[in-house]
Amino acid sequence: MRLEKVPVDMSSEQKEIMGILSKRQLGYLVGGGVILYAYIPFIFKLMFPLGWLFAFIFSLITAFPVLAIVGFFGFLKVSKLNMNRDAYFLIKLTKKSQYGSWRKGF
Repeated sequence: MRLEKVPVDMSSEQKEIMGILSKRQLGYLVGGGVILYAYIPFIFKLMFPLGWLFAFIFSLITAFPVLAIVGFFGFLKVSKLNMNRDAYFLIKLTKKSQYGSWRKGF
């Protein structure tokens, strides 16, 4: 009998939003956009007395971590396993940390 390795994801992710984005990716973009919309205007107003260019650059710098997280989890894949990063980290986090000790007999 021949054994074959079956990947975790049997079908690729469907790009349902204009053929470009999946629902999962759209969720990450909307969530990241809401977070940025909540704090970037505050940061811009806080830094505006130092100059509009400085406020704009500082706003871009503070937006970078959110953009990096959204890009990492929403658009990058683990190529070895053909799996999205968020699903991969969810599996890693829910994995049991202790397997128990087994012994023979009673």
